[in-house]
Amino acid sequence: MKYFYLSVQILFTLCLMSCSSLERITERDEVIIINKEKDQTITTKNLDKTKVAEKKIIPSTKKDKLENKNVIVEQKDISGEIDNKIKEDEIGLVFDKTIKIGLLLPLSGDNEDLGKALSNALEMALFETKSKNIRLIFKDSGDTIEKAIFAAKQLEEEGVSILIGPIFSSQALAIRKEIKKEIPIFSFTNDESIKKEGLWALGFSPEQQIKAIFKEMLSNSVRNIAIIVPNSNYGEKALQASRKQSVQNNIKISNIYFYDILSNDFTDLGKILKKEKNKKYKGLLIIASGKQLKEIAARAQYRGINPKAITYFGISGWNNPEVLGEPALLGGYFIAPQQSSYESFVSRYFKIYNSIPIEISGLGYDILALCSSALKETINMSEFISFLTNPSGFNGIFGFFRADKNGTIYRKFVSYKVMERNFVKQRDIMP
Repeated sequence: MKYFYLSVQILFTLCLMSCSSLERITERDEVIIINKEKDQTITTKNLDKTKVAEKKIIPSTKKDKLENKNVIVEQKDISGEIDNKIKEDEIGLVFDKTIKIGLLLPLSGDNEDLGKALSNALEMALFETKSKNIRLIFKDSGDTIEKAIFAAKQLEEEGVSILIGPIFSSQALAIRKEIKKEIPIFSFTNDESIKKEGLWALGFSPEQQIKAIFKEMLSNSVRNIAIIVPNSNYGEKALQASRKQSVQNNIKISNIYFYDILSNDFTDLGKILKKEKNKKYKGLLIIASGKQLKEIAARAQYRGINPKAITYFGISGWNNPEVLGEPALLGGYFIAPQQSSYESFVSRYFKIYNSIPIEISGLGYDILALCSSALKETINMSEFISFLTNPSGFNGIFGFFRADKNGTIYRKFVSYKVMERNFVKQRDIMP
């Protein structure tokens, strides 16, 4: 009998040792950010975390963790293999204990400032979401397709599971063809034409913005418009989208005017506008921003397009304090992403980096925060993609958005009215 009790004690001791071992295995690494271009490793000590307020991206419907998550991860950590009963082609790529995310940004050249702002926002999102199992690896995408592809292949060789960037659509499309399809790519471009399974376009799509502003026109009972649009690729996309929305919403486009996006002289545009004596349309859509927007609007008013009789409309390019004070734009309407959360982001960013972020950097924050949230709830790429494409969507820096498996990012926009000193929110618009 004493041997029996001795055997039970030995088995109990071995069980306790096994549990202790598994607990140590599942402990997470410290956060590490690697910048290969500068041969520099940044740890948590490099960022003043006392200045960072926790602000997680919150899914509308939170996914419960799988009960067997730890078991599967522990099996992989111990043996390097998953149980034969679980086929990799069924569950997708299984994540390691530390997940590497490749960041492909312009860290040199003409867009270096943009790359720096994005890298700051990405680091900020990593710390604010307290993602200790994520490792960021930065690479310079440069200004050419060849350099971007080379950098992307380096990231692939280093074992990244996710790729964020680049900012140019041509680079993103080329990279998608060169690296393995299991690595999802989140590009900052607003060119929806490149979207496909495994490649998302994070930027503010001109097509979705045009769809939203046409809804605002209907809300203002405007059924006949003219359009002033830049003679550029972006302008062409906006014009095509306008023609499509014109048919779908029964809003007639009476006139279309083009301007040179590189010009500061709009004399020729003024001459064309002057030829029209009888303005039959009730709305004017101006696709422009900054000083060009103010100049075009002022010239249109001077040439007889009276904003008191003809309502001016615009898209997110109008969302700039410079617009305030221009008489021609007073009372006009434009659509833009929600701004309340972005203002908070700008404040927190400034406290850390002592500079004002470029707007696109908010997209970097959103996608990394979303990836962080997904990686805390999933164990493999198949589950990760399912989490990201939850039809309930998410709330981020620019308000509500949702993604689908075909690379589209759907965003909710807000319509604003231009007043003398501020923009007044009118309504939410979901394209």
